[in-house]
Parts: sequence; C-alpha cells; structure tokens
Amino acid sequence: MTEPRVFELTAQDMTAVQMQRILQLRVSVFVAEQGIICEEVDDLDRAETTVHLWLEVEGEPVSVLRLLLDGPVVRIGRVATHAGHRRRGYSEQLMRVALQRAAATGRPVEIHAQAYLENWYGKFGFERTGPDFLEEGVDHTPMTWRGEPQAVDA
Repeated sequence: MTEPRVFELTAQDMTAVQMQRILQLRVSVFVAEQGIICEEVDDLDRAETTVHLWLEVEGEPVSVLRLLLDGPVVRIGRVATHAGHRRRGYSEQLMRVALQRAAATGRPVEIHAQAYLENWYGKFGFERTGPDFLEEGVDHTPMTWRGEPQAVDA
C-alpha cells in the first residue's frame, strides 16, 4: 500500500477527473449516506479563491474539504471522508494542512460544523461562537479558530 498523498489545488489547476472524483465523494457522503437534500455542487467549487484539499489512498480520494479564501475570514467546509476509510486520521491530516494554510492569511477561520462533530473540531482549537442552527435540515454549530492547531489524537 502506498502512503496517503495530500493534494491542494484550485478548480482552475485540477483536472476534470480530479474534480469529478472529489464531488462524487462529497455526494456519496452528504447526499447518499447522510440523506442531506441540497445543492451539493455550487459556484464556490469553481471560484478562483477556493482551494480544494483531498487525500488519496491508492490513487482514490478518500477524504476532502474546501477552503474559501475570499472575504474577511477563511471558511472551511465540505469536510467528508469515505465511510470505508474513517478512523484512520485522514480528515485530521487534511484539517492540519487546511489550518496551516489558513493561519498564513492572518484571518480568523470559521466553520459551520455538523453539531455532533463539535468536540472533534474542538480538538483543533475551534470554539463555539453561537447557538446551533439548521442548515440543509441538519443541526450545525458555528465555530471559529484563531490560533495554532492543537495536538490531535489520530
């Protein structure tokens, strides 16, 4: 088995196949698995200020997220890991890369975390900034990160 490999590209710099595979993974997690009815693919995916991060194992994307770098804050979203590859530290690895990149901007980092993952994001130094709210029919928690990543158990 080859080592997992992290990719970090804008839509303009990735191939159509790479984008398709990322979107397929997100749809399989958010729509098929979690039953979220939403417009999963949006214009932010192709914005020049959006950076897609994903981790591949054996040439297949198994964990993804996106960084929205426009505006006064950096937003992390669409964090998803293939069901067959969870609990291996892949999304933790991507979050560390995303937070290092975000820290370089000097701006706060925000996330709308699915509420059940509040403690998981808390391990990285994210803090709740308000009450839970519904987004696409799912409870979410607004959270902000303003510092260095914490040590995270894989």
